[in-house]
Amino acid sequence: MEAAERSREVCPECGGHSLELIYFPSIDVKGVSPYDELIGMGDLRPEGSPGIGCRLCGATWPDLDAFREAAKSNRG
Repeated sequence: MEAAERSREVCPECGGHSLELIYFPSIDVKGVSPYDELIGMGDLRPEGSPGIGCRLCGATWPDLDAFREAAKSNRG
């Protein structure tokens, strides 16, 4: 893994530096709207903060608070 791909924080589960933001799937309420997509009026990203996930072990946390709590409980 290149240095640019390393996360600053470590995964509380495996200790790897492979954390990334996860935007959890949402259900589009508009349905298929090809003309809206063409002019850039498609559905926006879901509101709220993204989750955090580890590319190495697959562990996920729904938000930063849950991630910090897991990191704190694994330290001691």
